[in-house]
Amino acid sequence: MIKLQLAMDTLDGDEALMLAAAVAPHAEILEAGTPLIKSVGIGIVKKLRSSHPGKIILADLKSSDVGAYEANMAFNAGADIVTTQGITTLATISEVQREADRWKRRAEVDMTGVKDPVARAKEVRAVGVSLVLYHRSIDEELTQGALWDAKAVNTIRELCSLGLDVAIAGGIHYEMLSLMRGVPIYGIVVGRGITAQPDPAQAAKKFSERIHEIWPA
Repeated sequence: MIKLQLAMDTLDGDEALMLAAAVAPHAEILEAGTPLIKSVGIGIVKKLRSSHPGKIILADLKSSDVGAYEANMAFNAGADIVTTQGITTLATISEVQREADRWKRRAEVDMTGVKDPVARAKEVRAVGVSLVLYHRSIDEELTQGALWDAKAVNTIRELCSLGLDVAIAGGIHYEMLSLMRGVPIYGIVVGRGITAQPDPAQAAKKFSERIHEIWPA
């Protein structure tokens, strides 16, 4: 089943917990976003874990160095998945994956800024990574008009063909989901499309229903 992931990038911990409580019935993964963790600390991961024991909790650390050290911090707080960056060294990615294996959890490699995501995915797969994120940069969306188009879909399809679990993120909106029809992705990460809406719970429900329409179980 394709998973809906709620990305919470608010700087307010209490707001994040309220969002998580509202959206949890419709989302499989609850993400403590990078700005949220930077603002309130790793304790927000502990609170999400405690409040939602049945959900997958992702700590979006985007580690670029001291990978095992940071991953251990997040796993100790209750994260099921931690992220590192595809543009960092393979040594760091390997260390995050090694720590994930030690905890029997998962590492996710974020491909933001990677020039050739497929080539990089082959490299990280070789060190044990099984989950990658095709992430369209929000800054590129806002300043350069980056789009979800056929080229992006083809890249995602290639990533999936490597036998990896592939999540997608970055300005995901309801109307573009049909572009991914037939692509066996792992998860769909939605932030503003849910959190910036007047009724986040209803927005998440709409996304969840659309996901099940396009990818029936």
